[in-house]
Amino acid sequence: MKFARITLAVVALATLAWTGSVRADRFELLTGVDAGLAPGSARFVVPQSGFPGTFYDGDRLAGTGSTTASPWVGSGTPLYTPNQYGSLSFMFRRGSVPIGGGQQVPVQAIEYLGGPRLDLDGDLNNGQRSLARPIGATPAEIPGASSFIDLGINRGNNTLSLDGFDATGTNAGGEPSLPPAFGVTTNVLAGTQVDDSQTGPINPSFDTRSGGLTDIGPGITRIDDLGYEFWQDSISESATPANEQLGAFQYLGSMRGWLIERDGSGNFPMLTGQLGGTIWSAINTADVGATINRSSSGMNLITDGVPGDQYSMSPEGLPTGDLGAYLDSVVIPLLDPNAQSFVYLEASGIGTNNSLDPVFKPTNGYDVVLIGQTIPEPATGGLLLAFAAMGLIRRRR
Repeated sequence: MKFARITLAVVALATLAWTGSVRADRFELLTGVDAGLAPGSARFVVPQSGFPGTFYDGDRLAGTGSTTASPWVGSGTPLYTPNQYGSLSFMFRRGSVPIGGGQQVPVQAIEYLGGPRLDLDGDLNNGQRSLARPIGATPAEIPGASSFIDLGINRGNNTLSLDGFDATGTNAGGEPSLPPAFGVTTNVLAGTQVDDSQTGPINPSFDTRSGGLTDIGPGITRIDDLGYEFWQDSISESATPANEQLGAFQYLGSMRGWLIERDGSGNFPMLTGQLGGTIWSAINTADVGATINRSSSGMNLITDGVPGDQYSMSPEGLPTGDLGAYLDSVVIPLLDPNAQSFVYLEASGIGTNNSLDPVFKPTNGYDVVLIGQTIPEPATGGLLLAFAAMGLIRRRR
């Protein structure tokens, strides 16, 4: 009888996992466009005092035809070259290089997100994933593990939860002496520890990990106010990885976007003309003056760009007039044939730098674009979720 009760419970939970009003979806970050290129042609940004800098952000979306080469600028050869996989997801941050006399040169860093996730201690057989790299270790790709964002979709009350985020990033460096390890990053939810455990938000007023859903039409759902905080760290070596604190860079804000799903016939809706434009070239002025907890210790005050330099109020790029047309023409053709849905998320956010880097400060110059697709699990996926819910197995991150 006990086995029968367990069996019935498993079947019930499996059914809920697949057909209930609450659904946990993993969206793998989409890649495959403009590998090795930055998403935009050069534009010049002029500070109030100093010399122009060059940004390559375009309209913040990959695959639009306007691109620029993105070679590694640093020493050695990083584990992955800048935008090696052709990312459609990005983190952008603005800063200034001080050149003396109160003058500066505006700079922008682009983190290209997507591709395999890494175990930084290089040992895939020790039963422990590491997000800190011991000296002499070569990071290892985790087999079958792609960069992702996990979302909980509750159709019962039209809410959305941010349940996980784990992405490998690459960047172009920008300084000739920069070590190659700084060209690759791990990007995770705030509160993630070096052993991949999670302690939760440290800035809960921003990092709510919840948002709202609004059905616009068949297969089209708008996402609003999804609060987040992401931590970004290089894969540089550490002599004491157990004592390392993640979160060299903190990105915070509120994402908006769209969840797009296939209909009963397996077709995505036509999106052209239905979604409006992107958030760009908006700048987050609402959170200037906010105080945030640093990942290590202490607090930082968010400012509007570098003091005395308001270039951050200039247009952020070329606003995309029709996001739906972009998704129809660029994103949907890239999707796996078995992907049942995809998500587009964007944020004009804030952030801070907890390293000794003098360029990127606690400002409103940290922005995010995420595009991911769901890939169906095998037929046993519902049973595995059910067993996990019963505590019989632990879901591997």
